[in-house]
Amino acid sequence: MKKCCAPVVILALLMAVSAASAQSSSVQDPAALEAFFDGVFSVQLRQNKIPGAEVVVVAQGEIVLAKGYGFADLAEEIPMEPGITVHRPGSISKILVWLAVMQLVEQGKLDLYADVNTYLDFTIPPRTTSTKDVPPITLHHLMTHTAGFEDEVAWTIVADPELLKPLGQYVKEHLPARVFTPGSIMAYSNYGTALAAYIVERVSGQPFAAYAQEQLLTPLGLTSTTFRQELPGDLAARLSRGYRYEAGRYIAGGFEYVQNYPAGGLTTSSLDMARLLLALLSLGELPGPSPEQSAEDEGPERLLAEETMRTMLSRQFAAHPELPGMTYGLMEAEYNGRRILGHGGDTFLFSSGLYFLPEEDVGLYVVYNSTAGSELRGLVLKAFLDRYFPPAEGAGPQPRPITEGTEANYRGVYHSSRSNFTGVESVVRLVQPLTVDVDSQGYLLLQAGGAVQRFGEIAPGLFQELHGDAKIAFVFDDGRAVRILLPGPGAWLRTPWYQTPAFLTTLVAGSCLFMLGTLIAWIRGVFRIRPRHKPLVLPKALAVLFILLFFTALVLGAEVLNTLHPEYDVPMVVLEPSSTLNVLLVLTKILVGLGAVMLLTAIYLLAAKGGSLGQRIHYVLLTLDVLAVIFVLWQLNLW
Repeated sequence: MKKCCAPVVILALLMAVSAASAQSSSVQDPAALEAFFDGVFSVQLRQNKIPGAEVVVVAQGEIVLAKGYGFADLAEEIPMEPGITVHRPGSISKILVWLAVMQLVEQGKLDLYADVNTYLDFTIPPRTTSTKDVPPITLHHLMTHTAGFEDEVAWTIVADPELLKPLGQYVKEHLPARVFTPGSIMAYSNYGTALAAYIVERVSGQPFAAYAQEQLLTPLGLTSTTFRQELPGDLAARLSRGYRYEAGRYIAGGFEYVQNYPAGGLTTSSLDMARLLLALLSLGELPGPSPEQSAEDEGPERLLAEETMRTMLSRQFAAHPELPGMTYGLMEAEYNGRRILGHGGDTFLFSSGLYFLPEEDVGLYVVYNSTAGSELRGLVLKAFLDRYFPPAEGAGPQPRPITEGTEANYRGVYHSSRSNFTGVESVVRLVQPLTVDVDSQGYLLLQAGGAVQRFGEIAPGLFQELHGDAKIAFVFDDGRAVRILLPGPGAWLRTPWYQTPAFLTTLVAGSCLFMLGTLIAWIRGVFRIRPRHKPLVLPKALAVLFILLFFTALVLGAEVLNTLHPEYDVPMVVLEPSSTLNVLLVLTKILVGLGAVMLLTAIYLLAAKGGSLGQRIHYVLLTLDVLAVIFVLWQLNLW
C-alpha cells in the first residue's frame, strides 16, 4: 500500500488555506471550507493514486459542505457526487447496531448489564481458554469491545454470495474463543457486533436488516442506505467502484459480500451519513426531511431520548484515566484539546471516516474508493481541526526520557490484543508484531508495519509521542512492562520469548537446513560402494518420510498464502473454504504422529546402543529438529 508523505500533504494544506477566498476560521463559511478541501484532496488523490473521494461537513444542525472529487467509475468517467454516489462504509455500519441496542434498552427490552446468554438460543461458555471461570459477557462489554473474544478474520467477507449464511447460523458456527476476562482488556471485535445484532433480532422478532430499515434508516431519512446485499436496481447503478493501484494500473473490484453484515455490510451515501451525524450531534433528534421525503411525512421526532443518547455518547470504558476510551460503540479521541467521537471503516476496496465534536456541534465524513484512504482520513481530520479548531495557547507536559537503567523493562516484542490465539489465524501474529526499543537519548521507539514512533514519559507509566499528540500507557508486572494501553479498542501484549517471530522463524529455518543437509547426505550415502556403517533402515525411513511431508506442508502453506483474490489482493483462504488448507492440516497431524514415533525410536536407539555413536548422535539431533518443528506447529495452532 502506498504511504502518504505527510510533509507534502501539510504543504498542500497551507497552500489551500492561503488560497482561500475568505480567511475565516468559521466552519460555516462554505467557500472557505471548499477551498480548503479542494487543496487537500487534489494532493491526496494525485499522490496516492486514489480515483475518488467525498467529504461532508455538518455544523449547528446543517450540512455546510458536501463535495465529491475524482471518479466513482474510471472507465465510464462517472464523477463522485454526494447523495448520488453510494459506497461501502465498512465498520461505520456498527453505529446502527449500537443505536438499535440503545432503542431496545430504552424500551426496557434489553439490559446492558445482563448476561447475554439471557437473550440467546445458544450458550457462550463460562470459561476462557485458560480454563478460568470469568464473569458473564454483557451488552456493555460488547459495546465497549471488552467482551474478551479472540479475533477471526476469515470469512467476514466471502468470495461468493452463495457462501452467505443467516446471521444466527453465522454467530453459532463462528463463536470465537474467550481469551480475556470481560471488562479487562479492549480488543476490537467484529463478532461482538454480530452477536449484538443477533440479540436485536431475537428480542425484536425481526431480521436485523429489517429492524434497521424500519426503526433506523427510514426515520433518519437515509433513503440511499441499506443492509441488503442484493442491492436494489437504483442503488446498484449508483454504486462507486472500489479500486487498488498496482504496477501502474487501477484494478477495479466488484461488490463485496459481507458475511458479518451488521459489522460492515452497509451501503450508503455521504449525504446519508451527514444525516446520521446530525442525529448524533442533536442527541437523538431526527433531522428534517431528506430531499426524497415529503415535508408532510409523519414520523417520530426522535431516534432516541436525549438522556439515552447522552448515555451512549458518554465514556463507558478507558484503559487508563489519561487516555481516550470508548463510548457505547464510538471511539474517543483527543486533539488540540477537543474531544472527538467517531468510527473508521475499511473494506477491501473502500475507506471511510465519521467524526464529530459534540461540544462544538460539528461533524465530518470522508470516504475514499481505495484502501489507501485508511492512512489519509486521519490526516484530513487533523488538518481540519488545525484549521478550524487550533490548540489553545500554553504548552502541555514535555515528554522526557525514561529513567536510566530501566531500558530492559520496556524492550521487547508485543502482539495486538486483537489477535487469534486458538486457530490457524494465529500465524498472523508472526507478521504483525510491535517492537519496542530505546534510543540513545532514552526515548522509546515503537515500530510496527514499517512505521516508527518516538515516545517520551509525561507521567509515571504515561507516554506521549515526541512532536505529536498520541499517548500510550504501560502496565507493569514486577517492574517489567507487560502491556501497552492505547486510546480506543486495542492494546499490545508482551509476547513470550518462545512465541516471538524471531525465535519461531529461526527454529523453522534451522530445522529446514538441518533436515535438508541430512537428506542430501543420506542420498549421497546410497551411492557409496562400501557404507561406513550398517544403515538404520527403519529410523531413516521414518525421518525421510517426515522430511518429505514437512517440505510438502511448507509448499502447501505457501500456496495457501499466495493464492490471491485478483481484485482484493488477499489470500483466497480469507474469503472461502480452502481444500488446500484442509490437506495441510491433515499433513500437520501426520507430522505430529511421526514426530512422536521418531522420539520413541531415538530413545530406543540410545537405550539399545543401536548403530554407531555418530549415527545415534545425529538421529537425536534430527529428532530434536523434528520436535522443534512440532513446537512451532503447536504454537501457531497448525494441527
